[in-house]
Amino acid sequence: MTENKVVTKTTSKPIKSVNWKKQRRNLIINYEVSKFTKAFRGNFITLIISALGLVSALSWNDAIKSAINTLFPTNSDLIYKFYVAVIVTIISVVITYFLSRIKPNK
Repeated sequence: MTENKVVTKTTSKPIKSVNWKKQRRNLIINYEVSKFTKAFRGNFITLIISALGLVSALSWNDAIKSAINTLFPTNSDLIYKFYVAVIVTIISVVITYFLSRIKPNK
């Protein structure tokens, strides 16, 4: 019996340093792009929420002014505006404080 031996000559070429450098660069670029995309998405959502909050605040402003004018009609506009501003600021600070206590920390 004769055995056929297959001899293969392996030619091992040294890995070019250019290939792994390109791969590394591509990995870094992909990582940075994904980080940017996540940050952009988060900031864009925050921007939309802030805009909706502004619209809501402006509509509440009119409602609060009408309610205060109905409840406390006054002749002196300047003093009245300062009272309203102080009261609304105090209420806003209290609500912000309680909302910040509810918000989970990262």
